[in-house]
Amino acid sequence: MSRITESQLVLPALYLMSMSQDGFISTSDLISKLTSVMHPTGIDAQILPGRKDTYFSQKVRNLKSHDTLVRKELATDHEDGFIITQHGAEYVNTHMEAISYLLTNEFSYEDVKGAFDSISTTENKPLPIEEIISEGRTAIRSIQTRERSARLRRIAIEHFTHNNIISCDCCGFNFPNYYGQKYGKDCIEIHHIRPIFQYEGDKFEKFVTDAMQNLLPVCPNCHRVIHKNHIGSENIEAFKNEIKMRTN
Repeated sequence: MSRITESQLVLPALYLMSMSQDGFISTSDLISKLTSVMHPTGIDAQILPGRKDTYFSQKVRNLKSHDTLVRKELATDHEDGFIITQHGAEYVNTHMEAISYLLTNEFSYEDVKGAFDSISTTENKPLPIEEIISEGRTAIRSIQTRERSARLRRIAIEHFTHNNIISCDCCGFNFPNYYGQKYGKDCIEIHHIRPIFQYEGDKFEKFVTDAMQNLLPVCPNCHRVIHKNHIGSENIEAFKNEIKMRTN
């Protein structure tokens, strides 16, 4: 596992500023809130020798001591914290759906770090496929993205349906068997094993092929447990095996 970098903290830090009153956030609040939404693990969660800080919190402090945000004109120093600039607010707004997607779906820490690397190093990054695929949400800005998300969900359900049956890939629960076809049809959810950022309009067919390797049909209970416990891509198979042992 690699240690987090300052560049991977820029967008989530600005996002939290944009959500705060007057765009201001103190360094201590920034550390607390970033820890809460990113859930650092491994070496980043360890206490530094002779310090009270974790490696993660020290990197957050470095955003101020190294003038990382100020030099990029994304924020200004203010007392013991930052105030987001207009440029910073515009930068966040450009990537708002992607940031919200990463910080609200409880992906694994390593996957979140990698995804922030991806969107911070690419200009005009396409919007991700949101959890509308798995939970049918409609709070999404782009009509085109919503239409393609719905299309991908249909393709995913077809892909994971065998002999007219689609069940939870973790516990085996089958909605139509329990509730009947009238109530149970199309109730399965599709979990993102990793964040999806390869969504590009004129390459949809290739995207679908890649996405099928990254999706998993699950029941709402297993889906909630996966996200609540931050079961990432590196642990999903072990989780599935453990659940299947319990249910067999």
